[in-house]
This record gives sequence, C-alpha cells and structure tokens, in this order.
Amino acid sequence: MPLRSTSTAYLELAEELRGNEQQWTAYASQGHCVVLAGPGSGKTKTLVLKLARVLVEDVRSPRGVACITYSQECARELSRRLAQIGLQESSRLYIGTVHGFCLRHLLLPYARLANLGIPHPIKVATIEHCKQLHSRLGDHLFGVDHPFKQVLMDHYRRDHLDRTSAAWLGNGDLARLSETYEQALRDEGQVDFEDLVIYGQRLVMQHDWVLPLLRARFPLLAVDEYQDLGSGLHRIVKRLSFEGGMRLFAVGDADQSVYGFNGADSSLLHELASYPGVEQVKLEVNYRCAQEIVDVSERALGEVRGYRAWDNERPSRIEMVRCSEGLNHQAQHAITEIIPAALVGRTGRQLGDIAILYRKANIGDIAAQAAIAAGYDFIRVDNAAPYRKCALTSWIEDCAAWCAGGWLEARPRLKGLLDRWLAFRHRHLHETEARVERRLLTAFLWASRHNGSARDFVVALRHTHLDALLAAEPSLADQVAHVTAMTRAVQKGGALENLDMARLGGRDGSPDQLNLLTLHSAKGCEYDVVIMLGLDEGDFHWSNVHGDELKESRRLFYVGLTRARDEVHMLYSGWNENKYGRRFNSGRLRFLDEL
Repeated sequence: MPLRSTSTAYLELAEELRGNEQQWTAYASQGHCVVLAGPGSGKTKTLVLKLARVLVEDVRSPRGVACITYSQECARELSRRLAQIGLQESSRLYIGTVHGFCLRHLLLPYARLANLGIPHPIKVATIEHCKQLHSRLGDHLFGVDHPFKQVLMDHYRRDHLDRTSAAWLGNGDLARLSETYEQALRDEGQVDFEDLVIYGQRLVMQHDWVLPLLRARFPLLAVDEYQDLGSGLHRIVKRLSFEGGMRLFAVGDADQSVYGFNGADSSLLHELASYPGVEQVKLEVNYRCAQEIVDVSERALGEVRGYRAWDNERPSRIEMVRCSEGLNHQAQHAITEIIPAALVGRTGRQLGDIAILYRKANIGDIAAQAAIAAGYDFIRVDNAAPYRKCALTSWIEDCAAWCAGGWLEARPRLKGLLDRWLAFRHRHLHETEARVERRLLTAFLWASRHNGSARDFVVALRHTHLDALLAAEPSLADQVAHVTAMTRAVQKGGALENLDMARLGGRDGSPDQLNLLTLHSAKGCEYDVVIMLGLDEGDFHWSNVHGDELKESRRLFYVGLTRARDEVHMLYSGWNENKYGRRFNSGRLRFLDEL
C-alpha cells in the first residue's frame, strides 16, 4: 500500500516490535483491539507506533485519530513521543483527556444542535468554585455536619445518567443535593468537569445522528490507561465503537487501577477486552525491571501474572529498612545514606534517575526539607506543587523549553507548539487567521531564545498572547486558576522565584533534579532507584482499611515497586502519628510482611 504521508520515521521503530510477538500483534491488528499491558511492557511505544501507522497508512486526510488518556501528563508524553517521529497534534490527531475530548469534540460542536440544555458559550467552573458551591448548598440543605462530601455527590451524578429513573431517586438526599448544585451552576452560566462527561454521555447515547459524524472525523478511537477512566468513558467508548462503527484500540493494566476515588473501575477493562469481536493481546515482557523486582512485585500484588524481565541477568537490590524514629528519620536516611550510595553505585547515574515516592503530600514536605538541607535540587509532583498541570501550563513549560535551547534540537518542535496554540480555540480558524496567529507566536518565541528568568518569560507570554486568549475563550475558564498559580509561583516571593526558563521547561523532571512524587503521580514513570517512604499502617492507608479500598491500596504499592529498574528501598518505622502528635503503634505496612 503506498504511504499517504512523507512521515515514515515510525517504520524503522516498528521493526523493533517484530522481536516481541505480542507487541507486533497489537501493532498489526486490523479490528477492535484491547492490549492488557503489564508494567514496563512497552505499551506506550506500541500505542504511539500504532497511532502513527493508522494516520499514515489507514486514514486519509482530513480524517484522523482521537487518543484519550487519563491525565494531562499522559497526554503530554504521548504528544512528545509522536513528535519525535514527525507527527504533531493537529486537526487530524487529538491527544488529550476524556474531559477535553467531551468538551472539544462532543459538546462544543454538537451540544446546541442536540438541545442538551447546557449554557452557551460553555464555561467550565474552577475546581475551587465548585468546592465552595457544594459546601454552601450542602450546609444550607442538611446542616454543617452532613455526610455528603463532594466526591460522593460527584460519584452519584456520574453513575446515574437517567435522571428520571428510580435508581436516581434511590438516595433522595444525594439526588436533591446534586440537582440543587447543578441548577446553581446553570444559573451562573457554568458547568463543571463532571458535566463534561455526563453531557458527553447523553449526547452519544441519546442522539444517533452524532455517531456517523464522529466516525467520519475519527475512524479510530484510541484509549490509553483505560483502567483509570471510569464508567462514563466506558459507556461512550462502547457506544462509539460497537454501535457507532469507530475502530477501537485500547491499552491498560487493571493491576495499576488506583483512582477508585475518582470513579475508576478496574473491571471495565476486562469487560471491554472480553467483548465479542475484540482481539485481546497481553504484553508480558517487562523491559524495565530486573527479574527480582518483577518477582517481588507479583508477590506484593498477591496474584501470579507470569511477567518476565527482558534481561533476567540484570543485577538488582531490594531492601526494607526500619527507621525507628519516624518519618523525619526515614527522609534523612533516604537523603544521607541511600541516595549517595546510589549515585556512585552505577557509572553515569544522576539525581534524575532516583525517585522518592510517598502516599501523601505531608510526607513530601518532609522529604523536600531533607533534600533542601542536603543541597539537592528537586522536582516535586503532588498536591503541594506550586501549580497544577493542565493543557495551558504544560504548553507554557514547553514554550520555555524551546526558547531555552530546545529549538537547537527541535525538542519540542515549533510546529507542535503552534498547532497546540491554535487548538486552544473552540472554533476552527480561517487559514488567514491561523497564519497570522502562527506568525505572531513564532516571532515572540524566536525573540525569546535565551535562558532568562521564568518570571519574565511567563509575564511576557501572558501579556502578548495568553491573557487575550483566556478572556476570549470561556471554555478555558477552569485553566485560568492554574495559569495564575504558575504566574504567582515564579514571582518574587513565590515558591519558584529563582527559576529560569530551562528549569521551567523541565518541570516534569530533568537529569540533575531528584524526583519527589506521590505514588499516584509516579504512574507511567520509571527510575533506576525508587525509595518509598511512609510504609506504615496509618500512613500508607487507614489501619482498618478493607475490601475494595485495601485492594486498591495494594495496587498502589505494586505501582511503586514497578517504577524501579535496579533498586527498591522500602522505609518504615513501625508506628505513625496523627496531626495532633498522638502516636499509634499500628506496625509497618502489612504488604511488607507478605514479602
């Protein structure tokens, strides 16, 4: 078949998949395919090359591919991998979160036509505003001590698509709170994140005419990290693929499903893989971890998966260390003992090859203080980070990386930055308008090619480009808070006041920065050396945790173990204390006993 694009860089990389029969089967699949991918099994590489093949060989322009994933960080990594083989996000290639897909490709073009009853233009409320609204309405309806937390209300709204059903009224108080909350948002002309998926479901479930329109634009629907995306996307995927005719390529690992508090359900991936007409492919070779780490992680999981290391002769080190004086002692031992030994343990190893992982941000505070005292530069990814990652803040970081020297190696590529800039608009720009926007942004970036202060760069970019965009695009309203937090962080007195452009562009990690991450944030990452802190009952989870919550906690521990290539250090004290300083001798994490 003659190629319909000059982009053939993927072909050479695709040949590398031939050595792994499972990867090649997934890459060569022609129909619906679900890939069950173990840790370190090359699933991202397989997905990226599959997307490249479909775009170049199977789908004729202007039709394209939509790839949905869990988080902005996952979307960013996929975009980078595709850019390395010459494929940029464009009108033919959507890469983003499920919320972004529902907003951009379902609700913005079709909500008014379907008369869904949501405000126009669509304006997404900030997370903080939604919290305040829920708190105020809940207190008004049920009193200040009511049990209906926002996460409980959001679950209820998400799980009951038909508001006329008896199931919706199964919990009358939750239904009442949900309806009152939603009406208050509508009165303000806003929707929230849950609404994006809720109304996206209603659109595709109740309006058959939408299905051929979506299939015409995106013949292939790809989904990454399927186990984390919940019942809302599951309904959308089944409707678009098995009734709407979009070809499906989904990748996931039920053993790494750790977002149950956000509505994730690991069973949905297996249900999808078992659907009639779906080809199921299992990736069982672990290219990341030493064999001993593979074996120990399966013992931690409590179930045999049969994974095997690509290099079963690779040396490894696994240790459990008791630091009897508490979390500060654990952090000090990690910083003063483990990290110096790890840096000299292999030629060429750098701080960026080491990660400290933990369950809660307060443990990250302790690790950060110890790193500062030791003079280690670090990158931190948790709720205490100076700003949250979103599409706009990630784009600003990548612009800074390009200006600070990335332009020399086209990492990131200028075209990708320009295409993403245009994609922030809800309407398709006329070619003349698009050309002007590209020229203006190119001129700004070209003139900013130096490694100056992050503060000056962010302020200038906002003044010349971003602020006007944010004022004109209601659909970006929820991201304003994150851009503002970034701006505040790089100002004098902010947490990142001394940051330069290169380090702003490397806020997702660089070779000379120690990595401090929550276990949830570490998903998809890999490091030579992993140090896990706070492995005590009461710190890692509640001491009385059981049922599905215990299973998810076990999966989170498994995720931590499988981030490591060479070394895993598990630190515990045997006790924990609450915020009032009361000590509980709950013992070390029960999973350690099982190892």
